[in-house]
Amino acid sequence: MTILTRNPENTDLLQSTKFRLTFDRLPGVTYFCQVANFPGVSLTEVIRSTPFVDLYVPGEKLIYDTFNITFYVDEDLRTWLEFVGLSRTAKQAVRSSTTVDTQFLRDQLEKRPQYGNAILTIYTNKNNPNIRVKFYDIFPTTLSTILFNTTDTAENIAISDATFRFSYYDYERIR
Repeated sequence: MTILTRNPENTDLLQSTKFRLTFDRLPGVTYFCQVANFPGVSLTEVIRSTPFVDLYVPGEKLIYDTFNITFYVDEDLRTWLEFVGLSRTAKQAVRSSTTVDTQFLRDQLEKRPQYGNAILTIYTNKNNPNIRVKFYDIFPTTLSTILFNTTDTAENIAISDATFRFSYYDYERIR
């Protein structure tokens, strides 16, 4: 193997500002999203005991890190309130209904209102879509508070953080 064959085909570096996040059930967040992470993955390990030393071998379970985003909050609080609507369970939806209708309950359970899907599109440094990461059965676990402060200036914009869990993600190269 020569030095020429060990060089990578693409030497362009990933830029952290080149992304777009879309949720199927959170349309306002696409425009206001400022920070998103590509969750890491860890593999459990199993200890194999020997008389002299414990050896570690790969386990069987993948553990996904949480998916975290930071977004601007619009003045109508729509982006923030979208998360509250997504996190409602079917049981809460039935409780908020004036009458308990079994068909309504079945519809809510089939729709699974607490789950959604998300797509993180990562762009090249020439602004071409490069990689698409699809998150399945995503749901919010934490939504941060919104801080109001009379000593702030008008340039300080309200932001909020959200943390998500998901079943799994797939990624594909677009180009």
